[in-house]
Amino acid sequence: MRNRFLSRATIVLGLVLAPAAAAAQAQPPRTDSTRRDTAQRLPTATVRDSTAALPMAFLRRSAFKGRGKFLTAADIAKIDPPHTPLLLARVSGGDIRDIGNGESAIVGNRGTRMSITSSVPNELCIISLAINETRVPQSYDLRAIRPEDIAALEYYNGPSSMPLELRGAGVRDADCGLFVIWLKERRRPR
Repeated sequence: MRNRFLSRATIVLGLVLAPAAAAAQAQPPRTDSTRRDTAQRLPTATVRDSTAALPMAFLRRSAFKGRGKFLTAADIAKIDPPHTPLLLARVSGGDIRDIGNGESAIVGNRGTRMSITSSVPNELCIISLAINETRVPQSYDLRAIRPEDIAALEYYNGPSSMPLELRGAGVRDADCGLFVIWLKERRRPR
């Protein structure tokens, strides 16, 4: 019984494989499959974010690792903040504080402002702000800038990480840190 089953299976298998083998022998082999050196090789491509819209000063400073935090518009979109003060607080690890007269500011995680001898009592360590490398006063309304209008953002947490060209005239200005907000082209003043 077993021999009869094997012979039938061999016959059925032979009927199925025979036409495929005959068809394979009837066609000449393809030239590109037999010779590998004639195959066309495609160049490799790497997709990166476009840096053409980013300011040169931002690109130059972001090339040095460990100096500060650098975010592009794509990074900001991933965070998806509802308003700019919350974005700045998340980046710096600080807080949004009311500084009086209905104005708010980003306060660094250092707490109070430090001097050479000791901390200055009751003086918050407010992080400075520059828009397109131009310093703005502490009373500047941060909600006037929408997160989707920011092309890039730099954050330096103190004088040791801040580049020389961004430091103010006095050391006191750099004590608590600095945000540099780069606006997209359509929002930049002409």
